[in-house]
Amino acid sequence: MALALAVLSKGPYVVLRMPETPVIYDDVEVLADDGLGLMCRIGNDRAFIGKHVPVDGTTVHRKGDRGRLTLPRWFVEQQGLPLARHMTDPEVDEWFAKAQLRVMVARDAIEKLPDDSEGQAALSRATRELAAAMAVRARRQGDPR
Repeated sequence: MALALAVLSKGPYVVLRMPETPVIYDDVEVLADDGLGLMCRIGNDRAFIGKHVPVDGTTVHRKGDRGRLTLPRWFVEQQGLPLARHMTDPEVDEWFAKAQLRVMVARDAIEKLPDDSEGQAALSRATRELAAAMAVRARRQGDPR
């Protein structure tokens, strides 16, 4: 799988297959913010984005802002946000298997060095990614691709 950037804007957009790759939405409007996150208009869709979800490159932060919203692809897939091409079932299965492996490796590392903060952080990231992969797989149960 190649690393690249998935972009969605008014014009043409490019799509990738990496769950952790950023997806960039331009011309996003923040309709509301409540301390927990942002209610945004992305194209014709409305979506709640938790305050810790947007990644570097995001320019919208409060009600009334218009601009760029950059999200991890796993979140876009999990929430069913607009995207030119969502991951196929085999791609989701591969992501899920890799996420399971990352959790197992991180757990093994923690067993060897239980006080290692970097190991704890790696396990936390791996667990969040696995949860996202599980959520995407669950959404697909009735809607295979």
